[in-house]
Amino acid sequence: MNLAIDGKELLAVLKGAAGGPRLQLTIPVGRPVQALMRPIATRRDALNPSDLRCLTEWRNQFLASFLTEFEATTERTARWLAEHVDPHPGKILFMVEDLTRQSFAYVGLDQIDWDSGFGEADAIVRGGPAPKGSMTLVLQTLLAWAHTALGLESLAVRVRSNNSAVQFYEKCGFVEARRVPLRRIEEPGMIRYVEDPAAREAHGFELVHLDYRGPRNL
Repeated sequence: MNLAIDGKELLAVLKGAAGGPRLQLTIPVGRPVQALMRPIATRRDALNPSDLRCLTEWRNQFLASFLTEFEATTERTARWLAEHVDPHPGKILFMVEDLTRQSFAYVGLDQIDWDSGFGEADAIVRGGPAPKGSMTLVLQTLLAWAHTALGLESLAVRVRSNNSAVQFYEKCGFVEARRVPLRRIEEPGMIRYVEDPAAREAHGFELVHLDYRGPRNL
C-alpha cells in the first residue's frame, strides 16, 4: 500500500489539522533549534485568538510594507483567514515561536502553482523580539521545506522597493529579476497598489521581483 502524499495534499492536510485537538506539526528552525514554525489555523471554527491578535497588530505595525494598506481588525483578519487563506490550495501561513512558545513572527507561502512547481515566500513579518539572525534562519527553513516537503522547484518573492526587506531577501539568497511600476488605487478605507508597466511612479516605488538561488554562507 502506497501511503505517500504529494505536496498539494500535504499542504491541505496541514491546514485542515491546524488548531485541532491533536498534536500539531511544528517545523524546527536552526541547529541547535532556535525557533518553531507551526501552521496557523484558518478554519473558522479553529481560529486561534492569540494568532489573530498577532497577525492584526503586526500588519498594522508594518502597514506600508503591503500592497494593500488598510486598518486591520481581528474581525477582518479572521474573515481573511477563513475566506481567502483557508480555501486557497496554494497558500499557507506559519506562526513562528521561540522555545518558550512566545510568538515573534509569521511567514507564509503563496501563489503556488503545483503543475509548474513554483511558489512565493509571502508575509514575512517579524513583530516581536528575536535573536539576531533568526529571521534569516526562519526564511531559509521555510524555503527548504517548500522544496523538500512540497516539491517546489522554483521559489520567488515580491517586495516594495521602498522596503528595507529587499536587502534582507538578497542576504538570504534571492536575486533581483525585475522591477515593475505600481499603480495606486484609492478605495473606501483602503489603498491598493497593482502592477502596471505603464504606470508613473508618483508614489516613488516599484514592485521588486526576486528569484531564489539557494542559501548563502553567512
